[in-house]
Amino acid sequence: MKRKTIRVLHLLLGLISGVVVFVVAVTGCLLVFEEEISRFCNYGTYRSVARDGASIAPPSKLFSNTDSLLAGREIKRAYSITYLQDELLSTVWSLDRAGQYHATPLHPQTGQSIGAFDYPHSFFAIVLDLHMHLAMGEVGASIVGYATAIFVLLMITGLLLWKPANRKGYKQRFRIKWNASGKRLTYDLHNVLGFYMSWVAIFIAITGLVWSFAWVDQSLQWLANGGKTIAYTEREYRSDTTGYETVLLQEQRRQLVMDSLFATHLQAAHRINALEVHRPMSAAAPLYIAVQTMRGANYARTDYYSYDSYTGKLLGQELFADMSNGEKLRRLNYYIHMGSIAGLTGKLAAFFASLIAASLPITGLLIYINRGKRKRKP
Repeated sequence: MKRKTIRVLHLLLGLISGVVVFVVAVTGCLLVFEEEISRFCNYGTYRSVARDGASIAPPSKLFSNTDSLLAGREIKRAYSITYLQDELLSTVWSLDRAGQYHATPLHPQTGQSIGAFDYPHSFFAIVLDLHMHLAMGEVGASIVGYATAIFVLLMITGLLLWKPANRKGYKQRFRIKWNASGKRLTYDLHNVLGFYMSWVAIFIAITGLVWSFAWVDQSLQWLANGGKTIAYTEREYRSDTTGYETVLLQEQRRQLVMDSLFATHLQAAHRINALEVHRPMSAAAPLYIAVQTMRGANYARTDYYSYDSYTGKLLGQELFADMSNGEKLRRLNYYIHMGSIAGLTGKLAAFFASLIAASLPITGLLIYINRGKRKRKP
C-alpha cells in the first residue's frame, strides 16, 4: 500500500472516531486510579473504617440491612463483599429489574449502614457510563466498540506512517523538538508521542474489544490455549428445597447456611483478600461464594464455590488454578485493560497511554487544519 493511501486512510479513520476516542481516553485516565482517588478522598465504596477486634458481620445481616434501605425496589441480583486484609467497609451490590446498580456501604463488623451513597449518580459511575456507553445506553456501547476497533487500525496505520524513508530520519522520530515552530511541534507531539503510546494502548484497546465483540474474546482464548478451542460449559446447579416448602422456612434456612459457610471460609482469613457472597434469589438457586485469594497481588485470583442453599453441600467449584489458559486470560482481561496487573507501574503506563491517546485527535486535527498553510515569500 502506498504511503499516500495510508495517510488518507489514517486521516479518514481519525476524523470518524476522534471525538469518541477523546471521550473514552479521558474517562479511562480517571478510571485507572479510581481506587486510589477514592481511598485518598475516603469516598464511595473505598471508605476506610476502624475495626475493633476480629468479629465480622455475617452476610445475612448485610443483606437484611440492605433490604431495609432498598425497600420498594425489585432486586434481580445481589452480592456482598467483605475485605479481610484492608480496613475497608463492606458493600452490598444490588442490580434491580430496571438494570440499575446500587451500592450499599456497611460497617464490616456491625453490618449497619454507613451513610447514604447514591451510586448511580456518583462521580465514577458517571465516568464509567461515559467510558463504556457515552451515556447513551446500548447504542453508545456499540459506538464505543466500533470506535475502539477503528483506533486499533489508527495505531497500525500510524506506525506505518511513523517509519521514516531512510535511516537518517529515525533520529527525529524518537524525540520532540521543543524549540521548533508551532506546526513542527504539533507534528512531533502527534508522531513521537503516538509511537510511544501505541505499545501500551494496543493492549488496552484489544482488551476493551473483548467486551464489545465475542469473536475477539474467542480468538484471544484460542491463542492462549495454543490454537485449541476449549468449550466452556457453565454448569447450572440447583438447591434441594425438600422440607422447606414455605417462603419463610426457605429464607430462614438459607440465612443459616449462608452464615455458616461464610464462617467456615473465614477460618482461612490469612489467605483471603476478600469474600463475596452471592445471594440466592430464587427457591432452587444455589449459594455462590467467591474467594479472592492473596495470591496474585495485582489481580483478583478468585476461586468460586457453589453450595446447596439448604444443606450446605458443595455442588461444584471453579478454582483459578484449574482453569485453561484461555479462561484465565478472560479473568485477567479487566486487570490488563486497567494496567493494574503490573501494579503501580502498569497503572501509570495505562494512565499516560490514555492521556496521550486523548491528545492525538487534537494534534491530528491541528495537523489537518494546517496542512495547506505555507509561508509566503516576501
